[in-house]
Amino acid sequence: MIYVDHLERRSATETASEHFSAWYEYWGRLGEFHDVDALTGKPLVTRLFGFENCSVSERRRGEVPAGGSSYGYVMQGSATISSDQGAPAGLEEGMWFTSPDGVTVDLTADSRVVVSQRVGFKGLRAFGGPIETAGRLRYIDLCSDTLLACPPLLGDPCLNHLHFPPRIEQTEHTHPSLRSGAIARGQGCCETPAGRSELAPGVIFSIPAEGRHRFVTEDRTLDVIAYHPDSDWGPTDQEHPMINRTWIDGKKLDNSSGVHAEADVIGR
Repeated sequence: MIYVDHLERRSATETASEHFSAWYEYWGRLGEFHDVDALTGKPLVTRLFGFENCSVSERRRGEVPAGGSSYGYVMQGSATISSDQGAPAGLEEGMWFTSPDGVTVDLTADSRVVVSQRVGFKGLRAFGGPIETAGRLRYIDLCSDTLLACPPLLGDPCLNHLHFPPRIEQTEHTHPSLRSGAIARGQGCCETPAGRSELAPGVIFSIPAEGRHRFVTEDRTLDVIAYHPDSDWGPTDQEHPMINRTWIDGKKLDNSSGVHAEADVIGR
């Protein structure tokens, strides 16, 4: 992964290394990140945005421009998410959203929103939450995970909720592509070879591909919202719940030939 730019001057309230970056005060685009899709070899571009009016109360409307699907989360307060895809949606703290393109974010007072935008990708429009107290799936070192926004197709982006119980010392690990997102609730830290970053609700972070890190908690839980620009799991034309449970003469339908293969689909 190549870190392309940081559009705002780094301040004492921000930390960064080759392994982990965190923002504590923010408004607008924070950076652009380039990865390579492991399945196709094509470039993956993610833009990271943060909007908060806790440090500067006059801020009210943020913009994520057109050009790619938006994956976001309301960390504090509330916000109205608007786009060309449908009626505006009012979201409260703890809720997440995806949009096929850019969005306008209108904040109420004392609010925080994070958005990761996958450039050149058209995802689904969806809203959900608030997040639960723990994940639905087991993860590393007694942690858990819920897949909030699933990849529509094998290899597509996804959005996750990671839950860390108290007194967790994760095994140091890496990821093959960017991880970006925010701290939803609780308290902990991220440890890397470059040092330790304290984590609390409202902090936005990025972890580059192959960045060495581990999350640590003491006597409190920690909940993290994490965007992935790609995935090695997801449905395909030949493997998805609808086709798998469609039988003709007692056998699964083969949709790879004949009229079935001529279906017009979105997002290819």
